[in-house]
Amino acid sequence: MVIFRPIYKVFELRKIKQIILFLFSFMSFSQTLTEQIPPPYIQTVIFSTDALTNNMPIIERNQTLRLSFDDLRGNEATYYYQVVRAEADWSPTKLFESEYLDGFNDLRIRNMENAYGTLQSYTHYQLEIPNADTNIKLSGNYLLIISNREGDVVFSKKFLVAENKVAVGVSVHRLRELSEIDRKQRLELQVPLTGLNIRQPEKEMSVFVVQNQQWNTLKKIHRFDYNINQILQYMYAPELVFEGGNEYHYFDTKDLRSSGGNVAYVLRENLYQSILYPNYIRNGLVYTYAPDINGSYVVQTLNGTQPDTEADYTQVVFGLRAKPSFPEIHYYVSGNFNYNQPQKQHKLNYVESLGYYSLTLPLKQGVYNYKFKFKDQNNQWVENGVSGSHWETENDYTALVYVRQFGERFDRLVGVGYGNSNKISD
Repeated sequence: MVIFRPIYKVFELRKIKQIILFLFSFMSFSQTLTEQIPPPYIQTVIFSTDALTNNMPIIERNQTLRLSFDDLRGNEATYYYQVVRAEADWSPTKLFESEYLDGFNDLRIRNMENAYGTLQSYTHYQLEIPNADTNIKLSGNYLLIISNREGDVVFSKKFLVAENKVAVGVSVHRLRELSEIDRKQRLELQVPLTGLNIRQPEKEMSVFVVQNQQWNTLKKIHRFDYNINQILQYMYAPELVFEGGNEYHYFDTKDLRSSGGNVAYVLRENLYQSILYPNYIRNGLVYTYAPDINGSYVVQTLNGTQPDTEADYTQVVFGLRAKPSFPEIHYYVSGNFNYNQPQKQHKLNYVESLGYYSLTLPLKQGVYNYKFKFKDQNNQWVENGVSGSHWETENDYTALVYVRQFGERFDRLVGVGYGNSNKISD
């Protein structure tokens, strides 16, 4: 009995925490569900329909999403997953779990494997959603929560299940206002009502748009402008306007031992160091086209055949050619590799001997997009204060259409539309 008591206490504590989380989700209807950033020892979180991160985590009922991540402690830690439903505005659902899930929830992630032949030890985890144990019954918004053995949330990721009952049209145009025409882009949406069986779309329908698959850009479109032949036209709402931004910087570390791909040179200490060519502030400069993957990254290696477990981690050294100012500006590096939500470990520091700002991060081998941004005096992110913003910039846009008919208790995701500014028009 003494041998099993600590294990029993762990699972008892875990169950108590899960009950508290469950009750909180039903009491906090004024709150919205958000993604929790993983701690520094959890790296390379990829959640998509393939091994890439340049698509929205959106599936239909017959499709699956693949989650993968690395624990750099390499101790084969135990992790659990839980699926929680949200409504169109990411407020917690009022449905019971049995109404939107078939099977079990809060299960252990069984697919795990240690790195092979790498300088950085890590344990690689994989999970498919839905799976044989956990099946999703309803379309809509969901949050995948990863917790440890004690029941503490380690990180979470949003995903969507779509019905695709309507073909949503998305087109990108130049701004109408001359004062900001050079730096912003404007969307137009077309949402057919055929087959939706709704009478008052202004009350039964919710429409959102996202730029470059980044949840922090999510906007709700509050009204449509015209209803022409049962097709809603969204054209003039201020929520349809986005800053164009600029193309992302990139680097390529597929080959550990050689430079190239914006890697200036490579050093070897405990891990390989990939020192990037320092970047400069582009705000105020003219637009220059450079193909990118809109902030995403792809894990690849030339030093093995299985990137999941044979790709190594390198100490990537970023540089930004800027001088300290007063009041002091704090620069951060941002990309899909850190949820586009930099934390304190992503802050650059000024290095006197170099004469510019620098930051070192451990990142798995591959091709990465990144940008620099800073916070203003009100502690708000200035997304394009370093890179500048241009109407010509290539951006992806996703439109999400939800329906809640009168008498229903939940929002259904009935349509998804995609657009890209490489076909921008006046």
